[in-house]
Order: sequence, then structure tokens, then C-alpha cells
Amino acid sequence: MDSKLKGHIVLFLFLCYNEIGGKMKIAIDKESLSAYKENENEYIYLFYDETYEELKRLGLHCVRWNRCEYVDINLTQYDLDCFKKAKITDPDYDKLPEKVNYKIGIIIPNYNYEHTIEKCLTSIFKQTYTNYEIIFVDDCSTDNSVEIAKQLYSDLLLTDGDFGTLKIVELKQKRLNGGARNEAYLHLSDDVDYVWYVDSDDWLIDDQVLEKINNKLQKKPDVLFVGIITYRRGTLKTEDIPRYINKYQAIEGWSGSCGKVIKKELATRPECLYNEGTLMEDRNQHYKICFYMKDFALLKEPVYVWNRDNPKSVTTVRDKALWGTSVIRNYADALQFYITIQGKDNRIDNIMEKRLSKCKETMLSEKDGQY
Repeated sequence: MDSKLKGHIVLFLFLCYNEIGGKMKIAIDKESLSAYKENENEYIYLFYDETYEELKRLGLHCVRWNRCEYVDINLTQYDLDCFKKAKITDPDYDKLPEKVNYKIGIIIPNYNYEHTIEKCLTSIFKQTYTNYEIIFVDDCSTDNSVEIAKQLYSDLLLTDGDFGTLKIVELKQKRLNGGARNEAYLHLSDDVDYVWYVDSDDWLIDDQVLEKINNKLQKKPDVLFVGIITYRRGTLKTEDIPRYINKYQAIEGWSGSCGKVIKKELATRPECLYNEGTLMEDRNQHYKICFYMKDFALLKEPVYVWNRDNPKSVTTVRDKALWGTSVIRNYADALQFYITIQGKDNRIDNIMEKRLSKCKETMLSEKDGQY
């Protein structure tokens, strides 16, 4: 235990239940130490402001209480995140909601990314959390990226490893990222709860990402905003850490698709589908999702690596004709959305009016920024 840990008295009891050998694991606070029975149950002490010496005298496993956001009923390595607040005298103190392992549909659009797709897929397959499926949608590639994806998964199936499933969809007509993601929705399994978008030139930062995401999904938010880090010339740099207090801040926040894990019902509702055949499709989808979501949660750490070193990325190549028409389309789609929702929320009206003004500036100046 770190000798520098400090805090003050916990006012609530956080109780965690797990039957092992007839004993219960119970988390208690300072005011409930009288309930501590060495010869019966195993107690984990939730501290806030006690000194290291005070904690050491207790002779109990200790966990800092303000790390608690949900309950892992298995109390894995005493890494508690407490969803339930109760007193030891409450009749249902030992009845905890079991942690749900939500199924995550990971949607990967791909076009000629044979040089990055193995790293992208491997970062997902090595996750400790395995209740996911990958929908890999190829947008008429002319390289070997599809074959690489198939071979990688085929090789994995020969191992004893634990990982999610991979579905490969090959489009017959080019639809760009928006169309690829819309197509992916049609191939999601019925039991998928949330969708997340991973680009085929990017990757997940470590093998705990999906675990962290599922932990944050325990409160069933419509949207979970996650932290993004960029990779450029061998260096990682934090791009965005979501700290939104309300949906208005979220709407004005980072608009990339990879920054949001979304309930399947919300992502796939007709009003929120991606615009197809255009670039910058994620910007208007972001506004739609934020407008229709009822609640959200935050994962305030970087979990997704946005590869800014990819020479084939559309944001790097920027085909002049396609980018030019996409800038115009971006304005038209934003205007259409504004007209649809105008008058329903004055603050969002103001945000969209500012957005439309910036879109106009972009068309006139032929420059572009993330907004």
C-alpha cells in the first residue's frame, strides 16, 4: 500500500458479495469496523483519508473508495468499482447487481490497408475481454488486406486462445467509410449491445481496452466517450480526453467516430446513419448521435491510437476532387440536420449555426479543420 495515500472518512458502506468456501467478501468503511469478524468473512476496507499507518493497523485488504464506479462481483484482485451503496444493516446488503459483459460490435472499414491491418486486428484479438465481434467491411480493396485478415483469423482459430469472432464483408461497389459502416450494421449479431468504430490503420493502446470499456458500460449509457491518442513519427501524444459535463459540450467536442462507443439501437436508428459516398462523414454523425442520446459516460484515458503516419490515409492524401465535393456535402448535410431539429433546443440551434458558419468558411478558404 502506498504510504502517501490520504483522504477522509467514507460516509457510505459499499458492500460486495462473493461466495467462496462459505464465506462472504464484504467491503466496509470506517464507521462499520464494528461489523468486522475475523473468523467468519473476508473484509476489504474502503478508505478515503486514513494514513498508511492507520491502514496497516487494520490488517485488512484496502482499496481507495473513490475509484469505485461499479461492482465487480468477483472482486478480481480487489480492484473494486462500487456501483451499490448500502449499510451493513440493510436487508439486501449482500444482493449486488452482477457485472454484465456487454457484447461489443467492432466495425472496421478497410480500403487498401494491407500494411496496417494485421496490427489493427491483432490489437483487438489480444484483448483480455472477449465478448465482442468484428465486422470487417472491405470497400473494394485492390491489395492483399482482405487475404491478410482472413489468414490472421484462420491462424488464430488453430490456437487455444480466447478471442471474439471476425466477419468479413466485401463490398461490390465503393461506398467509402460511411457506407462501409452502414453495411456493417446489417451484419451485427442480434445479441450485440454496443458498437465501436476502429479504422484499419489504427489500433488499441493495450490489451485492457475492452475491459475498461465494459466497466464503464455498467450504467448502460447511450454513448461512452473514450480518450484518443495520436501516433506520429514514432511518438504518442494525447489527442482528446473527454471531460464533458453535458450534451452541449459533447456536441462541440471531438467528432471522430473512434471516440464513441454507442448503443446499437442508437447507432442504427435511421436518423443517425452515416452519409455515404463522402469524406468527413463522422462529423455529422457525431452531431446526430449527441442530439439523440439521453445520457452518456466518459472513459477519461487514452485507449485508441489514431495513426497519423499513414501515407494512404484520406486525411493525408486528400484527393482534390473528392475532398472538394465532400466539403460541400458536409455543409449540405449539416444544414439538412439543422433544419430537421431547429427549434427543439435553442442551445443546439446556436451550436449548429456556428458549425454552418465554419463550414462556409471552409468552402471559401479551401482549408479544413477538425471541429
